Amino acid sequence: MTEQQRPGTSRREFIRNAAVVAIGGGLVAAACGDDDDAAPATATAAPVTAAPTAAATPTAAGSDIPPIKIGYVTPRTGPLAPFGEADAFVLGAMASALGGNVEIADKDAESDPAKAGEVASALISEGADIVLAAGTPDISVPVAAACDLGEVPCLTSVAPWQAHYLGTGGGLGPDFPEPPVASEWNYHFFWGLEDVIENFIELWNQAGVAKVVGGMWPNDPDGNAWSDPVVGFPPALEAAGFTVVDIGRFDLATQDYSAIISQFKDAGVEIVSGVVPPPVFATFQAQALQQGFNPPVMTMAKALLFPSAVETYPQGEGLSSEVWWTNRHPFSSSVTGQSAADLAAAFESATGAQWTQPLGFAHALFEVAVDAAKRAGSTDKQALIAAIGATNLDTVVGNINFSAFPIPHFAKTPLVSGQWVAGTRYPLELAINVNSQLPQVAKDADIVPIS
Repeated sequence: MTEQQRPGTSRREFIRNAAVVAIGGGLVAAACGDDDDAAPATATAAPVTAAPTAAATPTAAGSDIPPIKIGYVTPRTGPLAPFGEADAFVLGAMASALGGNVEIADKDAESDPAKAGEVASALISEGADIVLAAGTPDISVPVAAACDLGEVPCLTSVAPWQAHYLGTGGGLGPDFPEPPVASEWNYHFFWGLEDVIENFIELWNQAGVAKVVGGMWPNDPDGNAWSDPVVGFPPALEAAGFTVVDIGRFDLATQDYSAIISQFKDAGVEIVSGVVPPPVFATFQAQALQQGFNPPVMTMAKALLFPSAVETYPQGEGLSSEVWWTNRHPFSSSVTGQSAADLAAAFESATGAQWTQPLGFAHALFEVAVDAAKRAGSTDKQALIAAIGATNLDTVVGNINFSAFPIPHFAKTPLVSGQWVAGTRYPLELAINVNSQLPQVAKDADIVPIS
């Protein structure tokens, strides 16, 4: 097994410095539909039209909110674009539900940490009272850093808490956590590495295949956290009886995976796992199939979350991943009253596309922001940040309580996992295989090895 590398400070510093440069240089970017900068051509989120739903109640939801400007940063273009596929729908629904007291300004991070810091700084300079962000630590970390520098309340999500905590300056060493609060103006909710490790181990034990795991953890904030020798996958998998074939931290710009595929084949790998964007997985799987490598289990975080991506892969059926949110989750929105099923159905009706996991978390970010604004009673920064810290709210992704988790400024949501199978309504649909953390989401079956 290759020697593990600790998360590199150079990468972490780059992400934080992206925000520093944006603040210090006084950069101002146009809002997401008016941005003249060229976006990466790797991927583009499909345009989505929002439609008000019968479940939305604009006057009831927005009548007691003080006038507030909410900034919103996610990747709408570039390799992380699937994380922003539901944005237009959610923004339209929130504008309809919240009424005139709430102004929403959204900007595209273009899947780039530097751009994320730049547009967050622009939102701050344009008067945002609170900034929301989601879409991996490449986005959440520089936005949080920009808000710390600008002293503006910030809510982030859709990054495992360890990856976000590391990126904002936290440490996971013997004195973990150090410091307890790494980002003064930021609160973050999502699940953690301990949750995805638990889910994946249970998933793979169901499969009945050889416990030899090929790890694809790249040299980025997620990859460095997921491969961490203290809290990451390698020590946990080895303790559970798995052999880990770690090919080391690799560059996401890699185009030739022949050496990695050869190493996996020689080691008898039957489970391939990691955390890579959709375009990287597409290239890897195509080359693996060409070279006669088709392991019975492929459980890849990030790349296998979105139906729009999985349906484009050379072989999508049978792939498996973590599942943050579904239309079967037993939760409802505190803003619109919609259940998870209602929200997913409204999205599908308005867009003609299959529901996607970021839908729930994009919606929940606004739920927490609106709840905090109501309780703060004003846009005073100290009142807002104190109200966010006191959050204990039932949302469409579950309860968000920043006082319940041992690490300050963080809250956790439950995680399940599943496999893409031939669908009845769509070409591929998610079957739930592991539901230990949320039994209310019924398990469909054990995972079936890829034939």
